[in-house]
Parts: sequence; C-alpha cells; structure tokens
Amino acid sequence: MSKIGVIGSGQVGETLANGFAKHGHEVMRGSRDPSKLAEWKRGAGEKAKTGSFEETARFGEIVVLAVKGTAAEEAVGLCGGALDGKVVIDTTNPISDKPPTNAVISYFTGPNDSLLERLQKRAPKARFVKAFSSVGSALMVNPKLPSKPSMFICGNGNDWAHAFKVLR
Repeated sequence: MSKIGVIGSGQVGETLANGFAKHGHEVMRGSRDPSKLAEWKRGAGEKAKTGSFEETARFGEIVVLAVKGTAAEEAVGLCGGALDGKVVIDTTNPISDKPPTNAVISYFTGPNDSLLERLQKRAPKARFVKAFSSVGSALMVNPKLPSKPSMFICGNGNDWAHAFKVLR
C-alpha cells in the first residue's frame, strides 16, 4: 500500500485520511499546528502520523490538499519544495470568505483565473489533479448509493490515472 499525505485538519482531510487508512494505506495528516490532530492520531491506528505541512508533503507518495480554498495557496507555499514531482490531489474550491448574497456563494477567483492554476504556479514541479471538490465529504469514501457514482477529475497527462492506480 501507499503512503498518503493529507494536508488539512478539517472535515474533508479527516474523511479522506480515515478512508485511506481504512483501505490499508499509511497516512500522515499535516496542519499548521499538528497538535490539533492529536485526537485524530489516537483514534486512527498505528499507521497514522501527524506533522507540519512540509513534513506531510515529504512523507506522502501522493499528497492530498484538503484545506479551505482561501488557505490553499499559503498551504502549498508552506510545503516548500516537498511537493516537487509528486501527484497532489486538490480537493479545494475557490469559495470566498464573504457570506452568500441572496443564497449565492461568491468566489475569490475571476472568470479567467482558477485556483488550481494558482496552485500550480506556487508549486510548478508538482503534478496537480483536481478531485473530490464536487461532492460533500459524506460521499467521498465508499458512499452508500443505489448505483456507482461518477467522480469528476482533471489533471495533466496520466497524473490522475497514477493517483487512482496507487489509491485503489
């Protein structure tokens, strides 16, 4: 099985880290403050580790970026060069911190701009793949549905295929 680094201490990061661990992968979760993950580590089993963003990026054969969209660029920056050459599964969305207007959320990117492009500029040697950003965390790992669901993914070349081959 693979070593998976999950950058993020929120619900999406926890859901995916638990799912990877359940499927036999060794998992490290990263946070700006790794002590925030102590409770998760206690319950996650022997193969679970915690560390900084950079330590987690170095650990993972594949890295999952599971932070709030407004924190994504900074998180990638805090990984330093540890993402170089690695497939990074980006779960983020560019949702603004502003409250919705008339029940419509706003984005902090413009019509000719994407968060994934920004992340690629921050870590030009990383191999970004967009996935898990179109569903809620309850549907990310072994969802109980009447039929097999579709998952939208996007990446350059065979990066997405490599990511999902390793994660099977």
